[in-house]
Amino acid sequence: MVRAPACHAGGREFKSRHSRHSRHSKTPRSWSAHVRGNSIILESLLEYFIQIISDVKVKDLVISAIILSISGLIQGYSGFGGGTVSIPILVILFGPIVAVGMITPIYIFGAAAILPNALKSVDWREVIPLSMAGSISVFIGLSFLLNTDPIAIKKIMGLFILLTTSVMMWGRTYKGPRNIFTGVLTGLATGGVTGGTGIPGAPIMVMYYLAAKVAPTVQRANILITGCVFSLCVIIGLAHNEIYSPTIILLILILSPIFMIATRVGQYLFKIAPAEWFKKMAYFLLVIAGVTLLIF
Repeated sequence: MVRAPACHAGGREFKSRHSRHSRHSKTPRSWSAHVRGNSIILESLLEYFIQIISDVKVKDLVISAIILSISGLIQGYSGFGGGTVSIPILVILFGPIVAVGMITPIYIFGAAAILPNALKSVDWREVIPLSMAGSISVFIGLSFLLNTDPIAIKKIMGLFILLTTSVMMWGRTYKGPRNIFTGVLTGLATGGVTGGTGIPGAPIMVMYYLAAKVAPTVQRANILITGCVFSLCVIIGLAHNEIYSPTIILLILILSPIFMIATRVGQYLFKIAPAEWFKKMAYFLLVIAGVTLLIF
């Protein structure tokens, strides 16, 4: 008796073995093609990276890293001032619009390092009305920033920094009432200046918050949270106007870790360094920043 099914089964077995053998024999070639594909992708990304970074001078990148280290220390220590100190140098290197487009997301990344602690201390009764009103005026200020001569913007930035720094150095603080109405007015003024000059956490807001009779940690938290809200509005406005080119995005990614680390160090120094010493140094740097914008 001829067992055809067995022979048929043998045939199936032969095909199954052959299929398995074929699959195993194709694996090295498939892996090699996969590696070559990844290599091509990496080479393309590297060429793209080099092409983008070639638009930036090494000197400008190094100077930016140094100034952001200093401003990060100030930001972490006091909760404000980081953007104000770094803006002048970045403006000189890249121009007002690009400088604002860079420092604003960098400010957000730096704030993210100390944001969790700030959220525990923030006084929402003061922050919410000020932030909501300021978010509207930020976009009005941005229209001014985007449509005004860059040289004029630099001079306005310098004058504003010197004016507000002088007020703080003389010990002038807000002594009026504190309610929703005054918070809204402060927010409108702060948002307009933030959008119009690109200075995160504008000094108007800082003076208003520092006048509150609350703990320094609460003051710093209020300033930080409001500055983040205004900065997000600035980023949205600039992105809508297609400011963020691949070069700017790459610079942000390179410089943000530097600012974030410096912010952490500044936060640590806040616990051990005397406030009066730091305040004098911060005022000095702010004056230098303002004068720099007026001269160059």
